[in-house]
Amino acid sequence: MKKIFFIILGSLSIGMVSAQKYTTREGNIYFNPNKDQNNKEYAAQSKEATAVFQSNDGSVALLVPMKSFRFNNALLEEHFNENYLHSNKYPNGTYKGKLVGYSADMLAKDGTYDMVSEGQVTLHGVTKNFKSPVKMTVKGKTVTFLCNFKVRAEDYNIEIPGLVKPKLAAETPLTATIPFKL
Repeated sequence: MKKIFFIILGSLSIGMVSAQKYTTREGNIYFNPNKDQNNKEYAAQSKEATAVFQSNDGSVALLVPMKSFRFNNALLEEHFNENYLHSNKYPNGTYKGKLVGYSADMLAKDGTYDMVSEGQVTLHGVTKNFKSPVKMTVKGKTVTFLCNFKVRAEDYNIEIPGLVKPKLAAETPLTATIPFKL
């Protein structure tokens, strides 16, 4: 995991000697694949996402260890890692992209800014283009990115058993909350 993170980190820093780079290990990723969003049976959360943000150009990279997702039920956690995400073979989900509509001067003033994140997500060994609205909140010496988006298991070759499939939404909503100390 550290090796992949440093590869991503290194690729962002090439040619950007004077750029300000921020990192965090406090990224929070939450998903609830249940058809009924009030039902939390299959919901899970990771508080261990690592991210890098280049303040000069809005480049971002994110890495989340699949085994860091916690469920309400240990058996579900085991099934998630062994049968669905195959976490030993595909240990991380990653994102690498850019914030469209971002400018470095936004960091100088408290406020909330809307922009779009465009890049690529790699999950379960499959890489797909990604585009989603992002809300950036600047407050004091902290900038927080909030991104709500949906994924389809079949887009990432994740097979869901017929017994479970009727309980799950066609698209799984995810929320990523990524804070950085400036």
